[in-house]
Amino acid sequence: MKKIISFALAVLLVVTGTVGAFALIQFPVDIKGEISDYPVVFVPGYGGAWLMLGDDPETAIPAWNGVTFDDLLSNILNRIGEVALAIGAMPFDNADRIARIAAEELKHTWPYIACNPDGTSVYDLKPYYTGAAQTNDKYIHENDTEYMLYEREISAMLANYIDEENIFNFSPDFRLGAEYNADRLNEYIQSVKEYTGKDKVNIFGLSHGGQVTATYLALYGDRGDVDNAVLSSPAIGGAALAYDLLSGNAHLDEVTLIKMIEVGFFKEETYEWLVKAINLGFIDDIFNALVPYLADTMGYWPSIWDFVPVEHYEEMKEKYLSDPACAPLIEQSDRFHYEILPTMGEKFNELNANGSHISIITGCGDPAVSGSQINSDAIIPVNSATGATCAPYGERFPDGYKQINACGGKYKVSPAMDIDASTCYLPDATWFADGNFHAWTYWTPATRSLTFELLMTDRITDVYSDPDFPQFITSDHISYHIDFNFDSDVPGYLDSGCNSVTIRNTCDEGTITVTSLYCKEAPLAFNLNAGLTLKPGEKKTLAFTGGIPDEGPACLHLTACYTFDGVMPLNLRTKGFTVLSQNALPEADGTVKDNPTPFPDAFLNVLQKLGLTDFFSLFAMQIAALLRTVFSLIKI
Repeated sequence: MKKIISFALAVLLVVTGTVGAFALIQFPVDIKGEISDYPVVFVPGYGGAWLMLGDDPETAIPAWNGVTFDDLLSNILNRIGEVALAIGAMPFDNADRIARIAAEELKHTWPYIACNPDGTSVYDLKPYYTGAAQTNDKYIHENDTEYMLYEREISAMLANYIDEENIFNFSPDFRLGAEYNADRLNEYIQSVKEYTGKDKVNIFGLSHGGQVTATYLALYGDRGDVDNAVLSSPAIGGAALAYDLLSGNAHLDEVTLIKMIEVGFFKEETYEWLVKAINLGFIDDIFNALVPYLADTMGYWPSIWDFVPVEHYEEMKEKYLSDPACAPLIEQSDRFHYEILPTMGEKFNELNANGSHISIITGCGDPAVSGSQINSDAIIPVNSATGATCAPYGERFPDGYKQINACGGKYKVSPAMDIDASTCYLPDATWFADGNFHAWTYWTPATRSLTFELLMTDRITDVYSDPDFPQFITSDHISYHIDFNFDSDVPGYLDSGCNSVTIRNTCDEGTITVTSLYCKEAPLAFNLNAGLTLKPGEKKTLAFTGGIPDEGPACLHLTACYTFDGVMPLNLRTKGFTVLSQNALPEADGTVKDNPTPFPDAFLNVLQKLGLTDFFSLFAMQIAALLRTVFSLIKI
């Protein structure tokens, strides 16, 4: 049964990851600032651009989103016998067979994408149309070349504010290095300026496009061609997936992956509980077995090596690039890691001081879906995207922690005390969205509005410009059902005078009934009676007794247990909050692993191994919260 579920999940991943089946949904965005008249350039994520052989557009090499489910299904059915044998062999640890099939199908689908050991393309591949005249949205719609629309949801929304002829789509060769593509981006921007007659552009760089844009800004930003640049989920310092695969230690985090799918498809129902108690090592074995088969196709892509985080770069270079023919590839990747990357923060701050506005938005609060236990948006580590200092995933800085850089007295540690933003490339122009998955900026109301304001207006200059957009944001996507905050001046931070919590139903359709609120670190009691029912979009404020501690900085965890549409099972959401106080705790270093449940650590470890943590925690928190309420009423 596990094998069947594993294979079904693998098919689901293929379908959702390659079809790009998300509907073109139009969300309202209330832009408060004056709209810029500068053209917008989109720099897409990895594999977002189509390539062609030579100068012939008929020889299309499709981007990842150009491969349809029908193509994949046809290829699988043509080899169904081999696939069935490979799955049947899995009890004998023979993942190699299905990995070989997958690698051969990759080569069949993208036959010309290999690079030589020196990092150059084996075939004469180049991006599709590269001039501004053929890559603006108006031309694309008029000529039925919609595959050139790289961020179609965002560009469709932009078209409500600026003419489609002022929205442009840069096509990188995603296989090649960040510096190579930054050089091409510079040429493209000159083309856009000439075409529009404007002296500057606004840039939106997503994921790999964020790395390319950051490299462009480091190399060419001082030319003054950029007004606003928004780097969304940028892979500036690398991606966890590259290291996890190259190291042979990839471990698919199925729970995180299911949550990503729920967000992407706007599901209010939750499904991750289906896989929490199942060991899906089948897929992990395939991932790790794939690496040797893909080495001759993707192993010499310069972009892969730019994705390797600097702390692992030398190790992986020694393992895979020992051939003397790799010297030119090593030279360019060394330059990225040791010359360009270390200058990012300095360059960004210089640009902001000289009139450009560079900003970063990234998701956080989840482990890497490929296995690394690091704070990430499931794909890009937070420290790679922003330069922040992070505790390992599942841990936080201790109470009494002092941030690394003073930042003029501005407190830069996240409410959950797991991110120190004082070391960011841009400490005052970096936003963190807890629970936002990779590239889902547009799908969450808060970050959607923030993105448009940063890209199209000059109203928001830093994380203090608008209280609606604090530096640390919690995702209010419908799939999370509820959001809640202590009633304080800045969301996520509170003092001992706080005595209420506001809870909001983030769903579009489902009704939420909050059955309990539990905080392990403080004896807070909430009188919920028969439960607090919230209709879609509704919010209510609830008072509590018990008192907040009067020493800080210290972290509290509040867990809400609730039902969705009155249907069992119970659900829960836990958030971290920082108590700030004039009564300072002694400074502390290192990290700690919190246990927000009522269980002793040893028992919690057993539950985690059995995949039963949530099941037992829900009922234990209900009982603990009820007892607190009863005792508080008796005291009254």
